[in-house]
Amino acid sequence: MKKYLPILLLPLFAYSAAFADRVRTVDGAELTGTITLIDKGVIHLDTSYAGTLKIKQDQVASFESDEPRVVRLASGTVMAGPISSDGQNTLRIRSEDGVLETDTAKVTTAWSPDSEDPEVVRNRRAWRYQASVDLNGRDGNTERFAFGSNLRAELKGPNDTLALFFNYEQAEEDDNKTEDRIAGGASYESFFSPIFGWYVRTELEADRIDNISLRSTNAGGLSYRLINKDHQSLIARSGLGYRFTSFTDNAEDESSATLDFGLAHTYRYNEIFKMQNELTYVPAIDDFGNYRVVHDSGVEVPVGSSENWKLRFGIRNEYLSETSAEEKLDTSYYSRMIYSWD
Repeated sequence: MKKYLPILLLPLFAYSAAFADRVRTVDGAELTGTITLIDKGVIHLDTSYAGTLKIKQDQVASFESDEPRVVRLASGTVMAGPISSDGQNTLRIRSEDGVLETDTAKVTTAWSPDSEDPEVVRNRRAWRYQASVDLNGRDGNTERFAFGSNLRAELKGPNDTLALFFNYEQAEEDDNKTEDRIAGGASYESFFSPIFGWYVRTELEADRIDNISLRSTNAGGLSYRLINKDHQSLIARSGLGYRFTSFTDNAEDESSATLDFGLAHTYRYNEIFKMQNELTYVPAIDDFGNYRVVHDSGVEVPVGSSENWKLRFGIRNEYLSETSAEEKLDTSYYSRMIYSWD
C-alpha cells in the first residue's frame, strides 16, 4: 500500500498546483503560492514551504492568479477580478465588465477582496507602544550596577506623530550613586507639505546627582523633511524655546529663552536592523556660550523571529556648557531590551 501512496496523492498535488497562484522570475524560477498583496513594487507571495516571499516586480517575468484581486492603477482606476501578467509587461484583469489590458508598471496596488486597502491602512493613525529595560553591571576592582527603564507611546499617521515618553535611570559605582534621573515629556509634529511642517515639544526632568530638582524645556518651530523614504528618513528642526532649571542645593534658579535645533535620522536595512540618530542643540538667546547638547545613536536588531522583541545597542552623550557648578559631559553606552506592541 505504501508504494502506491505517492501515486494516489499525485492528483491531490496536481489539483493544489492547478489552483495556486504562480510567479515566474526573470531568472527562470517558478514559484507557487497565494499572491496576497502587490504594493510599492513588491509582490507578496504566501507559500507553504518558505512563508511569505517578497519579490520585487522588476525581478518578475510574469505572474497569474485565478482568484479575484482588487487592483488600483496609477490613474486611480480600481477593478476587481483574476489577474495575469505575461512576459511582455502586459497585465490582464478579467472583471465582470470584460477584460482590461494595461501596462504592468501602471499597477500601484493589488490586494485580496477580503483584506483592507493597504493605502487606507497606511493613512490610518494608530497607537504604538514600547517598553524597554537597560540592566548592566560589573564586578572586580570596581563594582558597578546600572538600571534604566523607558516607556513610550506614539500615535502615528502618515504626516503627523504624537509621542509621550517616560525615562528612569539609576546607577551605582562602589556603593556610590552615580545616576538618579527621571524624565518625561511629550511632542507633536505635523507636516502640511511633503517637506515643511511644524512641531512642539515639552520635557520635565529631575536629576538628584546634578542637584536638579526640576528642569523644564519647552520649544516649538518648523520641521524640514529632507529625506522621506520607506527605509530612510531625515528631519531637521529649528525653533524657539524656554528653559527653566531649579536646583536642590539653594543655587539660584536659571531661566532663559533659547533657540531650538534638532536632527532626527532613521535608516532601516530590510528586516535585519534599524539605526536611529537623534541630536538636539539648545543655546540661550542672550548667551550662545550657555547651551545644552544631547545626542543618542543606536542600532536595533530583532530577537528571534518575533516582531515585538528587539535589542538596541547605543551611545548617549549629554553636554552642558554651564551648570550651577561647572560644565558637564556625560557619555553612556547601553544595551536595551525592547518590547513593542500595537
